Amino acid sequence: MPAADNLLRIWAKKKDGSEYPLLFHMLDVAAVAHEMWHSCFHAGVRRQPFDTAVEQVYHWDYQKEPCYRVTNALGREKPLSYNLIEERWIPILRTDGRPGRVGIKEALTQADRIRCIYSASPLDIFAVHRFLLTLLYWKADLVGGVEKVRSALLKGELPSDVLNGIKKEAHRFDLFGEQSPFLQDSSASNTREKEKKSVGSLFAELATGTNIAHFHHGDDENMRLCLPCATLGLLRVVPWTQSGGSGLTPSVHNAPPIMAMATGDNLAITVGLNLVPLDTKAGKAQWSGHFKPTDPSGPIPYLEALTWNPRRILLPPAQEGTCCYCGDSNVPTVGKIVYMKNENTKKRPDERLFEWQDPAAFYAPYDGSKKYNKDKNAPYKTVKSSREELAAVGRDLPDPAKSRLPTVFAQNRDHQSWLLIVPCTNPANNKTFDHRQVGLTNLSPVTFRTPLPATRLPGRQGLDGWKEPERVERKGIEHFVQAAVKLLTHADWAALSNAAYCEMHDSPAAFDVLSGLYWGLGDKKITGLPSRNAAWLVLKLMAAVPARARVLHPKADFCPHLSLPKRQPSERDRASPYPVSFPRGRRLEAALRGTLVGNLRKRNPEPVDWTGLCHGLDQLIEWDLRKEKHYVCTDSYAPKHAPGQLEPR
Repeated sequence: MPAADNLLRIWAKKKDGSEYPLLFHMLDVAAVAHEMWHSCFHAGVRRQPFDTAVEQVYHWDYQKEPCYRVTNALGREKPLSYNLIEERWIPILRTDGRPGRVGIKEALTQADRIRCIYSASPLDIFAVHRFLLTLLYWKADLVGGVEKVRSALLKGELPSDVLNGIKKEAHRFDLFGEQSPFLQDSSASNTREKEKKSVGSLFAELATGTNIAHFHHGDDENMRLCLPCATLGLLRVVPWTQSGGSGLTPSVHNAPPIMAMATGDNLAITVGLNLVPLDTKAGKAQWSGHFKPTDPSGPIPYLEALTWNPRRILLPPAQEGTCCYCGDSNVPTVGKIVYMKNENTKKRPDERLFEWQDPAAFYAPYDGSKKYNKDKNAPYKTVKSSREELAAVGRDLPDPAKSRLPTVFAQNRDHQSWLLIVPCTNPANNKTFDHRQVGLTNLSPVTFRTPLPATRLPGRQGLDGWKEPERVERKGIEHFVQAAVKLLTHADWAALSNAAYCEMHDSPAAFDVLSGLYWGLGDKKITGLPSRNAAWLVLKLMAAVPARARVLHPKADFCPHLSLPKRQPSERDRASPYPVSFPRGRRLEAALRGTLVGNLRKRNPEPVDWTGLCHGLDQLIEWDLRKEKHYVCTDSYAPKHAPGQLEPR
């Protein structure tokens, strides 16, 4: 029998029970795939081989493409749905060094394979962590309470009943749900167009209305956010909302306080460390609708506080556009939104603060004085960064000896990796002028003092920023880079690639590659080699790019480290009040990897000057070591040996 006749003998079932030839169904699928390939994916993806493009789209961010309306077999359009359980919107770094995005389900089930949540804004990092923690607090009773969930996460696991409980409530997490859109108030749908606000209102650092942002200029009418960024903005509303304008109240803990977050080797451990038992009642989470506290005059239940929404927000239908926050173009975006005050979250009639103590916040100290005992607000006063002149020199951090430390620290006193999220708000006009993160080994008074300069030396370039290194030619560095390109094999580069974000002692295979290269050059009496830590970082960065980008180009002038932000002194030797710290450890590696990825995504990538990168990092890391008398260095890239020396194994 001819092959064509055989194909027509295989039948497929429709949903209504009828049957038709499977070949026809396969042709339908091919036609749809062909149309999507040419109309939904940009030219940069289509230029790649099909299997490579599909793999890239799968791992990176396929939901960004403008396929935000789905056509069924009859040609009718289904309304847009963007459910946070499945959609990939959380920016992450995997343990193998690959960046990507995941949804709630992936984040929780693969938490042991995700190194961290990765974002340029520390406010976004904290907001996403807080959201995941809230989900776990919400469903912890399904497995016996918070302690059991915490214990499982610290082992890299998540009880399946918790995840199943969250998935059963998936309808609560759709940005465009008809009845209950996530963190939005559908009853505000009749708001007049002229009363709507810029979507940039969700981000304090974006210039909107009368909110001035020195480093951002935008147009309220045309500002748009992609759906992943809009989600981040909605999550910010709960912990980071500040007051401003008539009736616009702040978050439940008043103006944004300084927050602390314990960090671990992967997302599972990080979430487990911060999932601590709370003394208050659980209450009910309010994921949507017009938020209203059950009893504002009494203690606030923790699920209510963790979903406290001081705004009435409603997103419009999505349209294709360019995101003003991440820069992605030809993606589903939202424009002007409903953004109104929530009269239900006003201060109590007696003008007292809400009775809620955030587990991550620092609070005013308890001194036992009569004045303290008479002040009913004293237990709920958070520690904030409100003076710009102190923030400019890093002197706005709380003194642990004079503050009540966060609850999360009480549960993790011996832990040695912490992140402080510092939003800086001017109380005179309720405007945010800066926000940053500070990495600490612990929350002791000594650790808090050591990251700060003992004195401010006016006119000294690079005091709280960094000075761009001068190119000092050292033949040893050139020999090292040339040897790496010529001698290392595919297996060597694979070992180095697997060592992404790892220290040397964490990856013996990759360290063997480094030491073999070093000893070989040392036997040839080559001097002027890069420091061990600079060489380790450069090799990992070279392993992070395709082989075609590791070649030595005679006219290469792209040095990723020159793209790192740095403070420049202004006229008359007066320094800028906006410090930018030189990143260290994993943050330095992440910043350099991001710069390399951005270059590779260009239509015509620039050739990388690997020798110049090694020169620069060797000087910068050595400079960072000399600066240790003013700063604490908590990460791995602080060299312990002189350039060209390798610690004996």
